[in-house]
Amino acid sequence: MNAAVAADSDCRQCCMVTDYSLGARKNVNLGLHTMPGPKKGRKRKHEGSTTDSGGSSSNDSSATVKSRYFSAPKSITKPKPKKGARLPASFFDKPCEDLAKSLLGQRLVHLLGSGERLSGTIVETEAYLGKEDSACHSYKGNRSSRVEAMYMSPGTCYVYLIYGMYDCLNISSCGDGQAVLIRALEPKEGILTMCKYRGRRRKNPTKEIKTRDLCSGPGKLTEALQINRAETNKVNLATCSNFWLEAGQGPVEADNIVVCPRIGVDYATPEWVKKPLRYYIRGEQCVSKRNKEAEKAMEST
Repeated sequence: MNAAVAADSDCRQCCMVTDYSLGARKNVNLGLHTMPGPKKGRKRKHEGSTTDSGGSSSNDSSATVKSRYFSAPKSITKPKPKKGARLPASFFDKPCEDLAKSLLGQRLVHLLGSGERLSGTIVETEAYLGKEDSACHSYKGNRSSRVEAMYMSPGTCYVYLIYGMYDCLNISSCGDGQAVLIRALEPKEGILTMCKYRGRRRKNPTKEIKTRDLCSGPGKLTEALQINRAETNKVNLATCSNFWLEAGQGPVEADNIVVCPRIGVDYATPEWVKKPLRYYIRGEQCVSKRNKEAEKAMEST
């Protein structure tokens, strides 16, 4: 009888595992025998444990114990592109009105086959908001082949012809059929070449063109930078090898952006004619047309 008890005791010892994973000794049953856990009243306190208002210890196995080596992760923010850096696809993937304002101050670049850079800083834009916007080419969901670029990925160029002779550059944004019209640039690089291209349509090609008038309109800037439907329509600015956007000095502050109705949309419904969807940098000399009423309203606020 004593031998049987001894054998059973040995078996109990073999099947006992001591678990310190929770910071306190605990016997674990492996399934062969049921072993007792720690006796009541002999719980060991965890380092840094606290007692709640009821007086019970918070070192229960279900509680989460914060390590003294733990530190909360620092918030991660995407760095802003450095001046001169090419703007990525993510820059264009935003609501149309936001993109129209974000484009102000950025530099548009066209690299010619000769290797010369023609560039200018965007100073004026207009937002066109898709199927609800009666001034927009995609109004009522129009999806003809002409406007297909407006439905392509953000950052895609939509170039169309006006008056049978001038190309206009638009950039698609987030949202079906929405795009931003580039209305004016401040010339930066290749100014003499721009003057040559602009002079081709003039009665006197040799007559000097003031720098502020080179790109002060949607048709003027496309002519100066040699932007046309054949080569630029449906091109994505994030991937194209000879046409792209570069980061400028930084975002233009809201109090330096004049917000007013768009130009030349009298064909739209009265509601959309009056919508303040045109944006330009206050005090900029190269805009197509100043809205003095909107500027005066800004000064009074």
